[in-house]
Amino acid sequence: MKETNMKIFFYQAECGDASRISYKGDDNQNHNIFIDSGYERTFNHILSEEIEKLIANNEIIDIWLISHIHDDHIGGVIKYLTTIKRGEFSDIVKEWYYNPPRIYPSLKVVTEEKKISEVKSIGQGDQLYDYLNQIGKLKNFDIISGITLSTIFGLEFQVLSPSVGKINNLREKYRLPTVPFQKNESNEISEAKRSKAFDYNIKLEDFNLDVWSEDTSVENGSSISVLTIFKGKRILWLADSHPSDIVKSLTAMGYSKKNKIKCDWVKVTHHGSKANNSNELYDLIDCENYLMSVNGINKDYLPTKESMARIIRNKNRLKGSFYKFYFTYDNKILRSIFTIDGNDIFKKWQFEIHYLSEGKYYEFDLK
Repeated sequence: MKETNMKIFFYQAECGDASRISYKGDDNQNHNIFIDSGYERTFNHILSEEIEKLIANNEIIDIWLISHIHDDHIGGVIKYLTTIKRGEFSDIVKEWYYNPPRIYPSLKVVTEEKKISEVKSIGQGDQLYDYLNQIGKLKNFDIISGITLSTIFGLEFQVLSPSVGKINNLREKYRLPTVPFQKNESNEISEAKRSKAFDYNIKLEDFNLDVWSEDTSVENGSSISVLTIFKGKRILWLADSHPSDIVKSLTAMGYSKKNKIKCDWVKVTHHGSKANNSNELYDLIDCENYLMSVNGINKDYLPTKESMARIIRNKNRLKGSFYKFYFTYDNKILRSIFTIDGNDIFKKWQFEIHYLSEGKYYEFDLK
């Protein structure tokens, strides 16, 4: 069997997302796909170093996918644009996957002089739109579920969300000219669905998994989530998407409880929010590796133990499966999630937890 020659990186981004796929394509050259970018400080903390390494190796970023406009996903790339304007970096991104968050009145090129004066007053979503418009790299179509994207040197993208309706909802909410973008996750989770405290005092087996209510955030619902496939390796990158949209897409692709999608990794949606992880979603997934990009230090009390319970205790979980959860940080909060259950819970439910104790990112070699 030939080697896959693919690595995936999950970067520390606090309660945010920043990842990379690195692989040797069918042209025998190295290629890089970035998925989200964390906060602006994520760029300072790690992404600037990673980009410097690529430049030193004469590599580029083939695609940078920005799933949606929340600060913890788009902030890092906004800082990247700042370094370009300052002349600190040249733009090494060949192609962008990004859905403009508004219906803009025109696609005219904005002069640099005008941009400098306007950039202070517009949101991050507008800034990325303006930049891509200026350099002529805006897509002439929306990246939505059901479309086919070009294969990138052997790597396939299958778009699972957003739906047309969800991206239209975003643009209706932020209709020009007066509505500013809301940056923070905590402003965009309805009070009825927000966790009021950590749920780590509840035992794994005591959660009532028959009761559930889905996230209603317009921004989260607009997330671009994708399935990537390379030499048989499948990874679900779920951003902050609504699970009902993912279920609808996977079902349309022919997957079901009896015909699950077999994946090597799942980047768990919305940092383990209880309102973004449903029984129906995990009914369709056969995977043993789950990545939660979260540090446990946030106003929304993420990750929720309930979201993990829906994965671990799923009624349609395959017999003999052994689950591995990976957190991008290591601290007392994350290590306390299963304290109340005792150590026997790991053996009983066949799972284990991994914490990023050293370094700034996970690096996994998919052979």
